[in-house]
Amino acid sequence: MATSEANKETVARLFDAFRAGDTEAFNELIVQDYRQHNPQAGDGLQAVKDFFSQFGPVDVEVHRVIAEGDFVAVHSHYKTFNSAGVDIFRFSEDGKIIEHWDVLQEVPATTASGNDMFSQLS
Repeated sequence: MATSEANKETVARLFDAFRAGDTEAFNELIVQDYRQHNPQAGDGLQAVKDFFSQFGPVDVEVHRVIAEGDFVAVHSHYKTFNSAGVDIFRFSEDGKIIEHWDVLQEVPATTASGNDMFSQLS
């Protein structure tokens, strides 16, 4: 069974593939029968490859990665889409991504609190 740290490394490799626009790298990271919970993308490895291939390289900055058991959550700034996101990935015992959920929202120019979407108070 893959460890939380190994799963975090797999997610780091996935985000590197996003940045490079390298959907072929997904073959090493995602199972064939991958389950997708984003309403804009279909199930399966090929569906996620097709979804990301339409964008090319994605400018994304990761701010936080939290792992527990077979889950990894990532808080990111998808600059390409002007979106803040939290992605949740679930892993198989052999360390590949088998399921994904996300919550995305547009990054506003200003906020009511004055706090941005990504900083952390000291």
